[in-house]
Amino acid sequence: MSARRPARHVLVTNDFPPKVGGIQSYLWELWRRLDPDRYSVLTASSHPDARAFDAAQARLGVRIERVRGSTLYVPTPAARARVRAAVEAAGASLVVFDPVLPLGLLGPGLGVPYGVVLHGAEVTVPGRLPVTRPGHIDVVYDTIARPETLEVAARVLAARGTLVYTGVATPGRWEWTPVYFKELSLIGSNAFGIETLEGVRQHAIAHYLDFVVSGRIDVTPMLTHRFALED
Repeated sequence: MSARRPARHVLVTNDFPPKVGGIQSYLWELWRRLDPDRYSVLTASSHPDARAFDAAQARLGVRIERVRGSTLYVPTPAARARVRAAVEAAGASLVVFDPVLPLGLLGPGLGVPYGVVLHGAEVTVPGRLPVTRPGHIDVVYDTIARPETLEVAARVLAARGTLVYTGVATPGRWEWTPVYFKELSLIGSNAFGIETLEGVRQHAIAHYLDFVVSGRIDVTPMLTHRFALED
């Protein structure tokens, strides 16, 4: 019996290295840990070094496709067709949009399951604009996890959707009944606990710092300025 081929997905984003910024670094540190056979990236031509960066990633098996221009998409039929073409080329069964606005507006009508990544202030918009069609999003990645963001995520998710929260905030009350009525799955992703990795048990942040020192994690895309200690 042949092994089952892992499901593939396409990350669609305006914010991907070598463009520098917080969201770019966040996405890079997540997706660079995935098996290259499981995803591809559709992004913008937003940096003069993009061609060299993409070539280096291609040697590692990572497929990055870029559209012309420094901004990727507004929700037009042509843009949706471009995403659909990337899905077909990759043989993907899921699309992840970052950020939710405006790129997440391409999800409805795409024809495949999709998820969105939420970062901050934009999180309150999808639950209040009819155009975002609450109830049609399959996966939400909440990096804030405040009561307000969790409530909106539960509101916009489709029935039996998944809410993954990688952030943590002060506990508070929120309207969680959609979790029950829509049979949602809530998954926590904790990078702040004690983990055993390669026979070493220590805090996850300590593992991370060891990886940085050894060169297994490249933090170069996260660095925007350098200052002397005396400064």
